[in-house]
Amino acid sequence: MIFKNAHIYRLTQSLDITGEQLDDFLGERAFTPCSGIRPSSFGWIPPIAQGDFVHEVSGCFLLCAKREDKVVPTSALADILNEKIETLESMESRPIRAKEKQRLKEDALAELLPRALPKSKQIFGYISTTDDLLVVDTASSPEAEMFLNCLRETLGSLKVVPPQVKSKPTDSYTHWLRSGKLPDNFSLGDQCDLIDPENSSAVSCRRQDLNTGEIRSHLDAGKICSKLSVIWHGDLKVSIDKDLVLRQIKVLSSDDSVEEDIDPIAQLDAAFVNMTLELSRFLPELFSALGGETRG
Repeated sequence: MIFKNAHIYRLTQSLDITGEQLDDFLGERAFTPCSGIRPSSFGWIPPIAQGDFVHEVSGCFLLCAKREDKVVPTSALADILNEKIETLESMESRPIRAKEKQRLKEDALAELLPRALPKSKQIFGYISTTDDLLVVDTASSPEAEMFLNCLRETLGSLKVVPPQVKSKPTDSYTHWLRSGKLPDNFSLGDQCDLIDPENSSAVSCRRQDLNTGEIRSHLDAGKICSKLSVIWHGDLKVSIDKDLVLRQIKVLSSDDSVEEDIDPIAQLDAAFVNMTLELSRFLPELFSALGGETRG
């Protein structure tokens, strides 16, 4: 599976655009590295080196954003700030006020940023115009929002919402754990997070049999399940949280090995098609297991 995580968004309005048109839009918002005192940068890069900004396969558009942040060590900033404060206090023979300290801190940061080392990360996502879905490969909600906002700014408009289901996910997860009975084609995995809604006490279970009295005793004590690992059709393992964010996506029958004698683009195409097909089958069944999806 190419994506290990998935923030899912439903397109509330079909995206009527070709791959060529989308490529042109992304090119206008291409990534540019941080420079000078600019602390961060976010933009589009080709998902395949030396390729286009959009890699289209079977009606799905694969995109890649790049995030770059300049990292200023806290200790270095503190050292320069202290020097500036001591110098100013010595010159004016008085304590420095809070507003002045903040200004000195901004000045110190501006001095350090041009010399700071950049830290970068690539964030992949894809749009399925057939299923009206946008899927972003990140476990971080802020990163998913950055990707989404950048795409919205790039296109001028993008109407999407997280998937809305009729049943409250935490109620369904808790019921599945308590009864040990899941909807057709689903079975329990080996991870869950339990939380007490009254005092926020929490229990995280990892690599553990979830169909046990120990788990049910936590539920009887008032805890609910906020994240649950499930296995779909005995092969796709995924952890789902209360917001329907997918993490630790893994196809159990896959060894993720790379065959060196196969063209890398062809190999990516095959893996991308397999992933989008798998998710296009899995997501409707997941939404159905949670009471069905509501739209509009």
